[in-house]
Amino acid sequence: MHQVSPASAEPICSEFADDPDFRELLEEFGKALPERREGLLAAHRSGERDLLRTRAHQLKGAGGGFGFPRLSELAADLERASIEREPVRIAETLESLIGYMSRITI
Repeated sequence: MHQVSPASAEPICSEFADDPDFRELLEEFGKALPERREGLLAAHRSGERDLLRTRAHQLKGAGGGFGFPRLSELAADLERASIEREPVRIAETLESLIGYMSRITI
């Protein structure tokens, strides 16, 4: 594993964080993140690439919808790696995605 630099450990907030009408939805999204992370990791550990691809696809859509465009980009990268069945790229992309998700704050 690579070391995380202080700059890359900074919290990530939604583009919609200042929108009071969006607050409740963001809180629900935030509550679901640990389960989503574990779902990605479990699918990877068990070698279920189709499930991993599906979960990445769902996260890709949710990321942009909740104001996290980089989350969508990383999830799209994981989806592509899963479709192309590239184990090294899957592992690297998953690590980046999980790291990003762990920095999301609501």
